[in-house]
Amino acid sequence: MTRYTVVWDEQVESQFLRAWLRGDSHLRSILTDIANWIDRELAVDPEQKGLAVDEPDARVLAVPVSTSKARVSVTFQILPEDRQVRVVRLLFRGG
Repeated sequence: MTRYTVVWDEQVESQFLRAWLRGDSHLRSILTDIANWIDRELAVDPEQKGLAVDEPDARVLAVPVSTSKARVSVTFQILPEDRQVRVVRLLFRGG
């Protein structure tokens, strides 16, 4: 088991926080669950998760959202020399 520190790109984090601040309590709960899941899931063996994409060292992973019809995916880069995973894109569809 390899553990990594999960960091979010500043722009992704800023957009996420704006959505959280503008949301009602239900949306905030969903967004909090999404962020917690991403941080927890990508912290352990991220190189084994998701699918490779056409970006350097990047992978994409579907994020389960049980209380919404939205489909969410996270694109992340693995920086093995720093033991970091960087969230570079968060995509919401539907919902």
